[in-house]
Amino acid sequence: MINHMTMLGFRMQEEEDFLQLANYAYEHGTLMQTQQGAYVRLEAGGGAELWLQLNSEGVAIGMHPHFTGAGLMEIGIEAEVMREDANEMDGTFYAWAGPGKPGEGLYSFVFDLPDRDTYGPLIQPLLQHVQLAAFAHELNLFANEVEYEHYQLSQSLTAQIVPAHHFVSTGLNDQGGEAVSTAVFSGTVLRAGWVKNELSGSYFQWVLVRTLGGDIDVVADERLIGEREVREGEILSGTFWLSGRLVEKP
Repeated sequence: MINHMTMLGFRMQEEEDFLQLANYAYEHGTLMQTQQGAYVRLEAGGGAELWLQLNSEGVAIGMHPHFTGAGLMEIGIEAEVMREDANEMDGTFYAWAGPGKPGEGLYSFVFDLPDRDTYGPLIQPLLQHVQLAAFAHELNLFANEVEYEHYQLSQSLTAQIVPAHHFVSTGLNDQGGEAVSTAVFSGTVLRAGWVKNELSGSYFQWVLVRTLGGDIDVVADERLIGEREVREGEILSGTFWLSGRLVEKP
């Protein structure tokens, strides 16, 4: 079964797999103390990471994957999302992409931070840069924009053509439901390659995509790609979960 862990090459299907990997991270990762507890960062090579969460008593309370890559996006953080099922080490933010005044931008979206507590209090609104990792739930690849548009026409002759560079948050609920860190976007492939998870020996696909608002690192389970080679200049589109880390302006 494909999940967010297998998208980084981790072999995780059962609860026992999760517990074994959490124990390994605890023993071999890098401890980072924070105000409310600690994180243990386990690097698996090529940018693949796990962030184990420890509460103030040193008890493991969660673990999230992230991929550190070359993506960069300028954002404005508008507010922190408070989820009912979140623990004190989780973090989710509502943001807008693109430079501008607070509350203005190209589009709004929601993303998770695997290391929320390392940043301490964040006063909103706040202009920032983020390295976003998009974990692919569904993925499509097209040789060029013409093929991308032809595919859309084959699905519906009456629907409006969606630009090759677009981003739409699917996690913002106008009906007052809980916001989630998911999105649909497409963009141009800048770079791509297979990355080996050094802990499991498995490979996963990495693609740096330029979309509306910035560059995003896309990661995908090798079963979503098959034996196809992703090439520079192609159009990638799909649905994704978003994990991000705040970074200094280059």
